Amino acid sequence: MAHLCIQPVKIDKELLGFLWNKDFNSTRSRFIRDAFMAGCAAYKQFKSSREDNARRRKHQANARTALRTMLVHGMRDKLSRPDDEHLIWYGDLRWRHSDEREPSCENFNWLVDYLEDDTNTDDETEGDALLALSAMRRLGSPAKRPSYIKSLIRCMHSSKSPRARHTALRAVFEAREELASMTSASVPQGVDAQLLDGLSSALLSSVRPNDYHTIHDTRPDGSFRKDRDFYYIRLIYALTEKDEWCRRLIRDGHLEWCISLVNGICREDYLRVGSCLLVIFDRVKSLDKDLPFSPAEERRQLPIANAWDTAQYASRDDPYVDGIQALVTVTRLQLSALDDSVPREWFADLAAKVHRALVNLQQKQVFHVNAGIAQAEIDAAISSMKDLHTDLGHMVEEWNT
Repeated sequence: MAHLCIQPVKIDKELLGFLWNKDFNSTRSRFIRDAFMAGCAAYKQFKSSREDNARRRKHQANARTALRTMLVHGMRDKLSRPDDEHLIWYGDLRWRHSDEREPSCENFNWLVDYLEDDTNTDDETEGDALLALSAMRRLGSPAKRPSYIKSLIRCMHSSKSPRARHTALRAVFEAREELASMTSASVPQGVDAQLLDGLSSALLSSVRPNDYHTIHDTRPDGSFRKDRDFYYIRLIYALTEKDEWCRRLIRDGHLEWCISLVNGICREDYLRVGSCLLVIFDRVKSLDKDLPFSPAEERRQLPIANAWDTAQYASRDDPYVDGIQALVTVTRLQLSALDDSVPREWFADLAAKVHRALVNLQQKQVFHVNAGIAQAEIDAAISSMKDLHTDLGHMVEEWNT
């Protein structure tokens, strides 16, 4: 079936689903690993072979097939067509060695070379390679980091297809913590401010090609595209934690684009992304940057209690963890602006919802770790919720005295 998925034949979608079949999930990592290693071997043969052109083309085709096979196994509950857009935003191509070790960045060196190779620059091939590279969750090994960042910049250029740009955005998103740490005080070897400036500009063109303002349709480059913009906002949220990155993003036009997304984001998702957006605006304001609105006013429009409703009932299929700390921050900012007219019952109700959200996350830690969320991120979210719940409890006690 996996072989058929990469062929141009019609397949009934019901045949692709496994409904969380344990056997499928336990072997999926092995399928991805085997295809990854096959691709690595084929590409090395292609680059080093002294054989005739026909044999070299066969090695190149084998590497291409291996990448497509990886993508077929990219979803946790079903086989997929390699070009399925859902893979860009919901795919998980992480794998482990046979002894359960996670692969190192050096294991991905061949794939960085493959992406950089001028024989593999069609949009389909670049998209496949970028999805496979997103599993690295870093910006490459020290030796390959500069070339990988340059390839990411190239693939996010406005002239590229939506698939190439969006898979590059996903790859950068997965490496967001490492990228945020790259400041003038801690730039790794081979990376400089000019390269990071280029990446910042490219991030904007990945979601806003050709400097358009509004395209009101459902195409991948529409003015609001839920999956694309959710990843973009969460990436900008991570980067703006550092003032240096915040200033760079403001300079390159990201603030204006974030503002343009307010209505769409807050219509769709208060919990994970609406809160991230509001924290971004507060960080920008702290740098004395003028905004066309008051962040405090925007926070007042966010129904905090409703957002915690979402958190307390979030299902295990909804990995909302990365938005929790943003929601905690926004909640604290809103609490600091409340006056004595707010009834005691409101604080008690909010405290109860925060507690239920805390219990919900604690009970689902294993699932979230298996879904690829770092335990440290879960621990930080739990800690921030505990502190908020404690402070809300103190507020309720003060009302009672």
